[in-house]
Amino acid sequence: MFLFDWKKVYDTASGNVSRCNIIMEMLIAEQVPVNKYDRIYRYSQLNFKGTSFMVHPDILLLNSYKYSSRDISVYYALASLRSLADYIVSQKTTLDLLHLPVPLETLTENRLLRIENDQIHFLYEEVTPENTH
Repeated sequence: MFLFDWKKVYDTASGNVSRCNIIMEMLIAEQVPVNKYDRIYRYSQLNFKGTSFMVHPDILLLNSYKYSSRDISVYYALASLRSLADYIVSQKTTLDLLHLPVPLETLTENRLLRIENDQIHFLYEEVTPENTH
């Protein structure tokens, strides 16, 4: 399980979608900057640990070339709204529509998310590593 603080990622990136994704990629892949000119250098010394979680961030990262930067950022943001306690108790990886901070219509184009039974399902959270091919 991968823990992160989306608010800190978002604030550090000043809301820039590309920078948010760069920070998340650095955290997920545990990248280290090559030198001080590396694009992740300024973020590498910051602590982004938090109570937001993702179960399979590595699989999303592996398949990120298939999706837009915006879709991936929305995926991270909505994943951060899920309850870690609910996951620990019941392995729940979905988000109730009740907790959705944006209009539902804004998510209809995102191929990483599926809405079913008043729940938002995250494409790469419900997959096992063996089923990724």
